[in-house]
Amino acid sequence: MSDQPLISIDVVALRLDRAAKTVDVVLAERLNPPSAGEPALPGVLLLLNELLDDAVHRALSSKAGITSDHVLASGDVGVFDTPGRDPRGPTLSITRYAIVASDVESTAGVAFVPLADATGLPFDHDLIIRRAARIVHDRLWLDRDITEALLGPSFTTLDAAEAQDSLAAHSEPTAPRVDRSNLARALKRSAWLGESAVQVPTGEGRQARTWDFVPPAL
Repeated sequence: MSDQPLISIDVVALRLDRAAKTVDVVLAERLNPPSAGEPALPGVLLLLNELLDDAVHRALSSKAGITSDHVLASGDVGVFDTPGRDPRGPTLSITRYAIVASDVESTAGVAFVPLADATGLPFDHDLIIRRAARIVHDRLWLDRDITEALLGPSFTTLDAAEAQDSLAAHSEPTAPRVDRSNLARALKRSAWLGESAVQVPTGEGRQARTWDFVPPAL
């Protein structure tokens, strides 16, 4: 590699796993050195005259088998340019997060890993994931597109709490858990939501309150 930095595009693809009560991140086995055979974020080198959005979709498609149809929301994480971040030589990484559909299936060499287990990764991917988790956490309930993409059109109070807890715990380990009662009251006041007539069993002999996103006001 020359002394002129190369530009990599790395993507933090997230989805909510309701059964496991965690937010997962997509990791793909690296095929080439350095760190061949190890899990890492899907990433590609930016091609000459390639648009950033195209590179993001190429990274997800070629490295993780995730097509643009499965990307529900996305945004910027930041640029990472710490000297020595890549053992091959100088690189900078332009990073994005992408919230993907919950029904995306993993392919060979690709896994959906709970955020808590996404550590010890090559380069500075641990830091990139933590930054992305914090950004998505802080945008919940401020950005409808991000919130609906992560939680889906219908969700329980527990789903919302577990999503917030999972994102917060990974980006800020000392963050307190969400107060479920306060969260339910906040959801009831939200102009985005209506309480569903459908109730979901919690497994504790109780029914979980369920919420639906209502159509945006014109």
